[in-house]
Amino acid sequence: MRVKRVFEATFVAVVLAAVSGAVAGGSGSTDWPQFRGIHRDGVSAETGLSRSWSESGPKEVWRKKLGPGFSAISVVGKRAYTMYAAEQDGESTQFAAALDAGTGKEIWRTAIGKNLDRNFGGGPRSTPTVDGETVYVLGAHGALVALATKDGSEKWRVSLTETFGSTEPYFGFSTSALIDGDLLFLEAGGTEGRAYIAFDKASGKVRWSLGDTPESGPAYSSPIQVGSGKNRQYIAILDDTIRAVDSSGNEIWSHAWPSPGETHGSPIFIEPNLVFGAGAEGIGAKLLKLTKNGKKTLAEEVWSSRFMRNHFSSSIYHEGHFYGFDNATLRCISAETGEPTWAKRGLGKGSLILADGHLLVLSDKGALVLVEATAKEYREKGRVQALPGGRAWTAPALAGGKVYLRDHEEMVVYDLTR
Repeated sequence: MRVKRVFEATFVAVVLAAVSGAVAGGSGSTDWPQFRGIHRDGVSAETGLSRSWSESGPKEVWRKKLGPGFSAISVVGKRAYTMYAAEQDGESTQFAAALDAGTGKEIWRTAIGKNLDRNFGGGPRSTPTVDGETVYVLGAHGALVALATKDGSEKWRVSLTETFGSTEPYFGFSTSALIDGDLLFLEAGGTEGRAYIAFDKASGKVRWSLGDTPESGPAYSSPIQVGSGKNRQYIAILDDTIRAVDSSGNEIWSHAWPSPGETHGSPIFIEPNLVFGAGAEGIGAKLLKLTKNGKKTLAEEVWSSRFMRNHFSSSIYHEGHFYGFDNATLRCISAETGEPTWAKRGLGKGSLILADGHLLVLSDKGALVLVEATAKEYREKGRVQALPGGRAWTAPALAGGKVYLRDHEEMVVYDLTR
C-alpha cells in the first residue's frame, strides 16, 4: 500500500534526494552501524529470516551479563559495540566496549567518565556510531569521544558541558552522533548559538554551530540525515521546534512542535517530501509535508493525531503505515489520516525494528515477539522470553541474520535465519 495521491505531489529535486537517513562510512548492507540502523529508520534490508518461530523461539547464539545502561548495540563486521557502567578503582564508571559479535567475548573497553545514576536506572544512554576505523560515543555527562575500533584507544575528546556550556539533561545526554562525510553532527544543547554543532570528525574541532537551546535543555532523541550532495539536510526535534539544517549550518525549514517536547522519538522521513514526528506526555504524532516556494522550503502540517505517543522508542514506517509504541500500547496508524488500524496492549513501553516484512518487538519486560507487518490486524508469529525482565528499554539491532538485544544488565543474541 502506498500513501495516497494527496501526499504524492511532485517534490522539486533540489529540496531532497531519494535517500533517507545517514549511512555510516564503511558499513556493509548487513551491518547495523549506528542508532536505528544504516538509515536511522529502524528498518533492515535483510531477507531470508524466519517468518514464524517454534514454541521454544529462535536459536540462542550467546548471552552475557553486562553492566547498567540503555545504550543500544551497533554491529559492524565481526564486532558489536555498546556502552555500559561498571566498577573501576572503586568508582562506578561508564565504558564503551567492543565485543566479538560471534561469541560475546569483550575485545576492549574504554572508560568514558563517571557513571550517571537516576531513579529509573543508571548507565550510559547514547548509542555508538561506527564509521570506518573510528567509533564515536557520548557519555551521559556529555563527554563526546572518538575511539579507534581496533583497540579502543582515544583519538579525541570534547566535553559538551565544559566547552559549550551545555546543560546536562536529567536523564543524561542520550542523543547519538550522526556522521555525514567528514562531519559529525550533534544536538549538543550548548549556549551562545550552539544548540546544534557540526564537528570535524577527524579532529573534534567545531566546523559550525547554530540555534539556541531552550530552558528545558538538550533533547533525548537523535537527528536523521536525508538527501545527498548539496541537497542533504539534518532533521531534529528540539523542545518546541522541528527543523532541518543543511551541511553548512543554514536552516532550511522549521515548524512549531508541542512543548515541552524533550521526550520524543526521532523523526522519520518518507519519500519524497513527508516528515513524521511523535512525542510523549500527550503530544502525539504529526505529519508534515515539505513544499518548495521560490527559494524557500515550507513545512506544512498534514495532520496531527493523539495516537502514537512515542516515549522510549521511535516508530517505524512501512507501506503507508506507522508502527510503534503509543505510550504502553503497540499500535499501527495510517500515514494518510493518523488514525489507528489496530492496537495491542500487554507489551509495556517496548521498542521495535522492521526486517523482511516483520516487526521484531521487544517488550519492556524482555519478551521478543515476531509480528507480521500488516495494517490489517495484529498477527503474532512467535515469542520468546529473551531477557529476564525489567527495563528492557533498548531497541533491538539486526546484523547478519542475528538480533542483538539488551536490558539494563544483560545482553543476548538470537539467530533468526531459516
